[in-house]
Amino acid sequence: MSYIGKLLISETKLKNFTNINKNVDMDVLKAEIQIAQDIDVQTILGTKFYQHLLDQIYATGNTFNNDELTLVNDYVAPFLIQTAYFNAIPHLHYRSMNNGIVMGTQENATGVDLATMQYLRNVQKQRADFYMTRLQDYLLTGYGSNLFPDYNTQSSRSGMIPDRAQKYNNGIYLRHTTRKGYSRNNINNNGVSLYSELRNENPPCQDCY
Repeated sequence: MSYIGKLLISETKLKNFTNINKNVDMDVLKAEIQIAQDIDVQTILGTKFYQHLLDQIYATGNTFNNDELTLVNDYVAPFLIQTAYFNAIPHLHYRSMNNGIVMGTQENATGVDLATMQYLRNVQKQRADFYMTRLQDYLLTGYGSNLFPDYNTQSSRSGMIPDRAQKYNNGIYLRHTTRKGYSRNNINNNGVSLYSELRNENPPCQDCY
C-alpha cells in the first residue's frame, strides 16, 4: 500500500496555526507536510505505528479509538505543524523553476537575506523541538506509555523503530532513562524501585505524581 499523499494534517491547518500566508501554494505545503511526517513523525513513532495511524485516517469512516484520537490531535498534529513549517521555510523563500532555483518575490514585498532566514529557522526549530519532546514525554512516561501496542512492540523487520532518545542538553548519560527519569516500561522490565513524593508526603501532596 502506498502512503504517499496520506497526510496527518491538512495544508489549511498548517496555515491556520503558523504565520504562513493564506495565498501560499497548497501544493508546496502539501509536499512539506509529507516530508516532515515521513522523516520527523515516523522517526518518533516508528514505521509500524506511523502507518497504523495513516491507515485509520484513510479507512472507511473514522476508525480511531479515543486514545489514538487524543494522541493525533493533541500531540502529533502540533509537532507536525511546527516541524513542517521549519522544513518549509527555505522553500517558501526559494523556488525551483524552469530556469533554475530562484528567489520568490511579490509586489511590494522584500525577501529576507540568508542570515535572517537562518534566524527564523532557529526560532522555528526550538518550537518544533518543544512539541517533539512533549510527544515523546506522553509516549514514554506519560499517560500514553501503555496505550499503543503498535508503538511498544516494534522491530526493525517492520521498518524504522521509534527513536526514544530525548534530545536535550545534558552532559551525563544514563542508560534506560528518559528526560524525566526511568520510563514505565523499563521500570516494569527491570524491577526498578522508585521514590514517590505522592506516597511519602504527609499530609499527601495533591500536586505530586
